[in-house]
Amino acid sequence: MSDINQAERAFQAWPILTATAKKKETITYLQLGNAIGIHHRAVRFVLGLIQDYCLEEKLPPLTILVVNGSGHPGTGFIAYDLNHFDQGLADVWSKDWKSVENPFDFSLSGNSYESLIKELTTSPDESEAVYVKVKSRGIKQSMFRSALLNAYSHKCAFTNISILDALEACHIVPWAQSTPQQRLDVRNGLLLNSLHHRLFDGGYITISNDYKIHYFDPKSKEREHTAFERPFTTGLHGTLMTVPRLLKHRPLPEYIERHHQIEEWEI
Repeated sequence: MSDINQAERAFQAWPILTATAKKKETITYLQLGNAIGIHHRAVRFVLGLIQDYCLEEKLPPLTILVVNGSGHPGTGFIAYDLNHFDQGLADVWSKDWKSVENPFDFSLSGNSYESLIKELTTSPDESEAVYVKVKSRGIKQSMFRSALLNAYSHKCAFTNISILDALEACHIVPWAQSTPQQRLDVRNGLLLNSLHHRLFDGGYITISNDYKIHYFDPKSKEREHTAFERPFTTGLHGTLMTVPRLLKHRPLPEYIERHHQIEEWEI
């Protein structure tokens, strides 16, 4: 099943799901599959793209509307606690989905999710070209994460954790202060677990141009770290991060130095 079809099918599925929400109804995998012309078992690939977008944009979980014979979403649904399924439905039903443009319109010009990610990893210098093609910030950020997953071989740069759901795309120069080129440039990214993503964004931890990790309080002068905390904080200080295998994917010195300026690091 090609990835270009998944983006196109997500584009087709989007108005069906938003219309279902407007009617305050649910739809089965079979019904949605029939509507977009695919087998119901393949619907999960389409829903994965839509689910990722809703999570990235902090939208109500639109894919909660797609249910199986039990009347609930399948195992691939992770966007909401199903112990509160009724509340999740209510959130989706009450959302004004007309105000949200179809985020998969880039597929209309023949671009697939996978082909754009390939552009980001093959030619980092041309990242702005991908930025221009995709309107949705949520899709851009999802693509950035996918590109980083490929560049970092699906492992956290600081800990080598490889639990997919725990890995996040961290910008070295923050999104708000980046140019369009920098926002999708894999060299302006680190693949980190959620803890170290927060610490990096908060200025507690950084990297140097030789790819060493620096913790702001290596000698625990500001606070005593517990035995559990030390391996993830002071214990990382001075160690080498895991860099991408390809040189063209490794963080650029100018991005690292800009992060130091923003967070007032002196290394």
